[in-house]
Amino acid sequence: MKFLTQNGFLDTNLTQKKFLVAINSTFALRATKNKDGKSLLYLILYSKGSRERISLDLYVHPKDWSKSKQMIISKTEEARDFNLVLDNINAKITNIKTVYRLNDQPLSVEMLKKEFIDGVPRINFVLFFEQALKGDEILLKPGTYRRYVAVLNKLRAYKEEIPFHDIDLKFITDYRKHLKSIGNLTTTINSNIIVLKKYLREARKSGIKLKMDIDLITGGSTTGNRTALNPVELKKFDEYYFSSFIHGSTKLTLGYFLFSCMTGLRLGDILELNRKDLGSEIQFKASKTGKDQIISLNNKALEIIHHDPELFVTRVHPNVMNRDLKEIAKTLGVRKHISYHISRHTFATNFLRMGGQAAKLQVLMGHSKMETTMIYVHILAAEANKEIFLLDKLF
Repeated sequence: MKFLTQNGFLDTNLTQKKFLVAINSTFALRATKNKDGKSLLYLILYSKGSRERISLDLYVHPKDWSKSKQMIISKTEEARDFNLVLDNINAKITNIKTVYRLNDQPLSVEMLKKEFIDGVPRINFVLFFEQALKGDEILLKPGTYRRYVAVLNKLRAYKEEIPFHDIDLKFITDYRKHLKSIGNLTTTINSNIIVLKKYLREARKSGIKLKMDIDLITGGSTTGNRTALNPVELKKFDEYYFSSFIHGSTKLTLGYFLFSCMTGLRLGDILELNRKDLGSEIQFKASKTGKDQIISLNNKALEIIHHDPELFVTRVHPNVMNRDLKEIAKTLGVRKHISYHISRHTFATNFLRMGGQAAKLQVLMGHSKMETTMIYVHILAAEANKEIFLLDKLF
């Protein structure tokens, strides 16, 4: 049995080993004053033979400070705010001690100071995910980083606080059901779970003890069935873009979407292009593969650019784009799960429909393997097999 004492944690099961580490903390005012007559407040961490001081960047009038009560005793609103800050500091210190003790990890004064200043959140997985992702930003490709941020935002919308000890297979199952209830496809759900699994592994590497075996979490397939617009549906989107009924961000969204339908460019690459650099061809480094690519712009792609002078000047957030595209599809009566990425699939399938060769499509799409490109050939073959039943109408 474990008890929290004033000086630390005492585990009665370990009393024979005399395992008790006492780290105390207190607030203290600096002796010198600034020009306003206030003194800087410090947090002092200490144990036998060790002491660390942390500046809190809070300035207090010595006459308003109670050393015995460890609080500001004046009745001002600023004093109430400062006291709340001190309460939060004490809570943070207690949380750090708690996590180290429950994970059977030794904690020194120096380590407590480091954890207090820049340590990883060890209680709430949402906060851990957020901090770890910030550290990964420079390592991840822009498109991957945006996708991970979207995963984090969905998790935070589900629950602001998710203690590590609450994460088990039931939590994963419940979260899958939640994602499905808000309209996510199975492949999107699987992708989200894979990202959560990645950062749970990062938590384990950081010494956080998890309740479950991460390897029991299954992600599932993320490739999906590559939804694409057929020629009739694509023509509807095109006519709507050039009509007088569309404006604002919706027009911009559709312009970017149709440009990708004509070129096969990923959203990350689209957002990196500038209007002044667009001529009869474009050169770019693919955001996903890092490959240098050159793509000629066909007449329709150029027409799409010239129709809206804000295209490749004003940017639209990817979340706004996906929301706008769903509304456009609804307006046009296209009953497919529409997102920006299907523009790339639309380009590939329609390129093949019009007689393009798979080997050339591989180059245009920037695929490393022909097997990836051949998926689109198989999609068209499956469509052709469905169309064979049209001959039955002859009889």
